[in-house]
Amino acid sequence: MSHGYATYGDDPEFSDEYLETADPARRDLDELFAAVDGLRAADDRLGQDVAELTERLESGGPNRQDDRIDLLARQLERLQQQVRVLERAVRVADGVPQADLDDVGTETRALAAEAARWDDLHKELVTKEQRARYAEEIAHLDAVRGALSRCDADLLDVIGVLASTDRASRARGDAESRLRALATRRRTLLDEEIPAASAAAEKARLALREADAVEARVVPQLERAERAWHDLQVRLRTRITDALGSNVLLPTWFGNALGVAPPSGTTGDAWIRTAASVLAYRVTFGVTEPALPLGPPAPDDADTTERRWTWRARLESDLDDLAL
Repeated sequence: MSHGYATYGDDPEFSDEYLETADPARRDLDELFAAVDGLRAADDRLGQDVAELTERLESGGPNRQDDRIDLLARQLERLQQQVRVLERAVRVADGVPQADLDDVGTETRALAAEAARWDDLHKELVTKEQRARYAEEIAHLDAVRGALSRCDADLLDVIGVLASTDRASRARGDAESRLRALATRRRTLLDEEIPAASAAAEKARLALREADAVEARVVPQLERAERAWHDLQVRLRTRITDALGSNVLLPTWFGNALGVAPPSGTTGDAWIRTAASVLAYRVTFGVTEPALPLGPPAPDDADTTERRWTWRARLESDLDDLAL
């Protein structure tokens, strides 16, 4: 008896089978929620500390506060990471479905493979700069032929002077000197410059014909690759937005790189474009790393000018610009 009232233990009709047994999974879930709440509170406090120290520093505080700000910023980042991990664990424990964005199916992977051909195909095309150089080679032949025509005209003028002047006159002496120079110039044009220019021009014409043939073959393939890239982007954007709309648990790599939802305002479109491009990168190169959005970095001996690494660098820059 207690305080004049019968307790369950005192009730002869009470049986232990009526006691509600504690659910271990529920207890673990409650503990996870409590841990998340505690980390969020610590996160908020650290965020306030960083903001206060930053304000002091901007108003002329001691330089030694720099180290304190850096330390607090690192602690804040670690706490935010722990919050994300625990929140994910809570949702997994609560039975929230998990989205596998990487499992896009064979048709989408085929689109990615077709789109990936664009760079190699584009490399086969002759650049505008190279075409301009070929055109210059062809034009140079016309220029040296024009120089020969002018030289012949000058020679006729000199011969006319020689025919109409006395041998002892100064004009005749000048004409004889010019005759020798023009003859030498004409011989150089005929024996050296025109043959070299003709060979170079013929080589340039052949290169342009080959470039035209390559362009006729490659351009349709480039157009297919561009259409494949557009269709791939549409599919992946839809896949991501569907996952966001269904409130499933997004992959760890996605949360690490992009957070759990698009930001508000004008950056939302940049966010979804970047998210689709990161997923396209993973699909194209078969990245399956669960935590790293772009997989491991390039090895030391990798050619960083290759498409994979230049694309990765652009995506890393885009993610930095989002500042998530």
